[in-house]
Amino acid sequence: MVISMTGYGHSRVTRDGVTLFTDIQCLNSRFFDLTARLPRVMQKWELQVRQAAQEALPRGKVNVTVAVTIEEEAGASIRLNRARLRQYQELFRQIQEELALPEGPSLSHYTAVDDIIAVEVVDRDDLLRELLMQALKEALAGVKEMRQAEGTNLAADLRMRLALVEEETEAIERLATERRAGDLERYRSRIQELMDGVPVDEGRLLQEAAVLADKRDITEECTRLKSHMELFRSYIEDEDDTGKRLGFLLQEMGREVNTLGSKTDHIDISHAVVRIKDELEKIREQVQNVL
Repeated sequence: MVISMTGYGHSRVTRDGVTLFTDIQCLNSRFFDLTARLPRVMQKWELQVRQAAQEALPRGKVNVTVAVTIEEEAGASIRLNRARLRQYQELFRQIQEELALPEGPSLSHYTAVDDIIAVEVVDRDDLLRELLMQALKEALAGVKEMRQAEGTNLAADLRMRLALVEEETEAIERLATERRAGDLERYRSRIQELMDGVPVDEGRLLQEAAVLADKRDITEECTRLKSHMELFRSYIEDEDDTGKRLGFLLQEMGREVNTLGSKTDHIDISHAVVRIKDELEKIREQVQNVL
């Protein structure tokens, strides 16, 4: 199965007044390369983010961006210390009596005391970590879904271009077969011209022409090229290291085509070789984005 290395995923999770926004972008790369932009409060979990991302996306340049918003009431709670309030109430009454003050303490006197009203900060570490991993899981699922959809399109394009290469290869084989007998006579005549009237044994002349024709024969190159294309098509349906294996096969196919082009001296075959090289280059560009 062809899976693209290009993908995008987004998630938004909310719980207990905390909301996380996660965006993941993935581009093609030979290796796994992660860039994580996390809020300061979550940077201590970057290793867990890296492990989760690499497990889901073993290759590619991965950019993870996380943003968090926390509702004010979710961050802290305010508690009235009633026991301390009664203590201060009694203390203020004694002060009033001791100093013979006409009025008792007002509300501002009580609120000015720090330990009557306590602000308790809520520990949100567990909640934030759980939300982070949940948001990351959902965003990664979106990336994988997009990668598979892109991979389906890539596979269709690869099959189409491979079929064009096969058509050109079959055309080359037909041309080579049609001209094989003529090539032998053409080489024989050429050798005679080069000898410039020097008597030559006919048997030896045919032997040399046959040797030259054999050096120009492209049957083996066409056979190997077709074998590579058959294997290439099977790898498109495979699931393990598809991109790497397709890339290796493309190199082998390129070598065969180069050899084929260097051995032929027929203009029609040379033109077909150029068209094959053009299609192989387009296939190579697509394979670079295959996982």
